[in-house]
Amino acid sequence: MIVVLTGAPGAGKGTQGELISERLGYRKVSTGDVLRKHIKQGTEVGKTAEGFISQGLLVPDDVLLKLIQVELSEDLNENILLDGYPRNPAQAQALSSLKELHEVAAVLHLEVDKQELVERLSGRLLCKNCGRSYHKKFDPPAASGCESCGGTEFVHRDDDDLDKISVRLDVYNQETAPMLSFYKDQGLYQRIDGSGDNEEVFTKIEAALQKTG
Repeated sequence: MIVVLTGAPGAGKGTQGELISERLGYRKVSTGDVLRKHIKQGTEVGKTAEGFISQGLLVPDDVLLKLIQVELSEDLNENILLDGYPRNPAQAQALSSLKELHEVAAVLHLEVDKQELVERLSGRLLCKNCGRSYHKKFDPPAASGCESCGGTEFVHRDDDDLDKISVRLDVYNQETAPMLSFYKDQGLYQRIDGSGDNEEVFTKIEAALQKTG
């Protein structure tokens, strides 16, 4: 089965996705990771996607769907956690066409107040070497360096500047609100309060998944 994890930038999808994968045995499938994987492996669909990216273009929905289809075909009995896909009603409808491989069982929406999202995003730091995420206030890197790779350089993403954060949140709301309505109509939507620390949020997610079965 598929569980879709969605939420605005800064809602904690990355962190919670890792916890769900590590503790509950879901295979986490994110569009970014899948794109990088197939481009690196030089698969046919990876080459197609790379052609658009190299031109500075967004990867079309039909190519993204093909990437997801390939990933879903690997093991029909495993539980899949989709992170970053679908993002809009068209992608949600396209995903439903793959229900013979895996059917969407739940859509978990991490909802966080806009002011808190801005605070989270504006303080985010990334390890320059491996990309691990930290936060100036909530999760600063150790004095010894990155816990994952030992790197000592940490950078602030350009799109985490205050003026760009508001635009990103507006775009998310414009694109995703109709998608959430699509899943509400199907009875698959579950709101998860994304405020609180990581363990508190994970406990809420785990309870929601237990109801899903």
